[in-house]
Amino acid sequence: MRKFSLNYLLGFVLVATIFFDDPHLFFYKRVVYLIFMLLSLWQLYQFYFNRPEQTEDLPMPSWYRPWVWLFLGFVAFNLLVDLKNPAFSLVTQLNHPLAALAVIPVLAFKVGYQTSDIRPFVKFLFATGILFCFFFIFPIQGKNIYTQGLACCYAVIPLAIFAIDWKKYRLFVVLLIILSIAFSQVSESRTIILRIMLFFGLLAAMNSVKKWAPLKAVVIVITAYLVFQFLTNLGSWLELFKSFIHVKDFDDEDTRTFLYNELFADMNTRDLILGRGFQGNYFSPYFLWQQARNHDFTGDFYYRFSIEVGFLECLLKGGFVFFLLYITPLVSACYRGLFSRHNNRIVFLIAIYILCELLILFVENIPSYHFQFFLIFFLAGYCCRQATLHQLPVHANLRYNALLQPGPVY
Repeated sequence: MRKFSLNYLLGFVLVATIFFDDPHLFFYKRVVYLIFMLLSLWQLYQFYFNRPEQTEDLPMPSWYRPWVWLFLGFVAFNLLVDLKNPAFSLVTQLNHPLAALAVIPVLAFKVGYQTSDIRPFVKFLFATGILFCFFFIFPIQGKNIYTQGLACCYAVIPLAIFAIDWKKYRLFVVLLIILSIAFSQVSESRTIILRIMLFFGLLAAMNSVKKWAPLKAVVIVITAYLVFQFLTNLGSWLELFKSFIHVKDFDDEDTRTFLYNELFADMNTRDLILGRGFQGNYFSPYFLWQQARNHDFTGDFYYRFSIEVGFLECLLKGGFVFFLLYITPLVSACYRGLFSRHNNRIVFLIAIYILCELLILFVENIPSYHFQFFLIFFLAGYCCRQATLHQLPVHANLRYNALLQPGPVY
């Protein structure tokens, strides 16, 4: 493994994600996780420092270099903040996916940007889909037997993107989507259904207005407003969805709204701007009440290391500064895919997928060292690359915002 391999990198990350578990209950799984996590870091080292320049390589976007220095500078600052934390643990810092390792997937952006042949990646997604089917029937025993299935499930929509464009694997993708919906019900992972509905709903809406950039912006604003309404009236929306799908045992408990209230109540102005470090925590009155009044110790300790909402996790670990730095490559990919002048459908589809993941940050999507985030940042980089290669000249696109625009313009 002296040369970089994209499939090796993603394979190592996927195995590490699958085998991450409580070391006190399944020590062998933590050993496997550590081995494959280190192998994935070795692959990233090979890409960034030992990979020879290829003729197909493109100059990185103009914003990339200053952003990288700002991002690395803030990571260094956060590491110093952690050193002052009385509860600092070097072991946690170096091996926990929600600590400093949470920033590692961001490095996959450049990998995606310099990937010229996407076919091996798509074949890897196909293999992951098969693995998802396998784990659905034969899960690995662990604290949560659905962890490995959930990790593989994140490959379904990316595979669907290429199936739509290439007109291959379509029947298999339909099977995977049906299986994902069933898996969502069995594992009580409600965001699986939310992600599928959001992606295909946005795809239909964006496709109907793809030649009018202002209408795309209107669709995004309306969707963001609906997500906001979903969060502020979560119980009512879940009850409505439960009656719509006619599944009586669907989990309609609101487990998100109180998290916003707790975190913002515990954070001061400085914390909201800069966060509390990768090992920062916050006080949860709800979990204290569960333990003190209900004598329920099955949940987290009331000083919590992480929080179930991605946006709130970013605030806890690094404030709005970290949140804005973290989403910069994703926002760039969305802009290039939805609002720049190009004629590549893959770019359009990936931009919609990344937009969905950005919106779900306000519901779930906790930034971590996880297969899901390597996929997101890799595809963001590939989206920007393809948008650059398929950019339309101004003179060929004078009617870009008109419904009469000829040709496949997105």
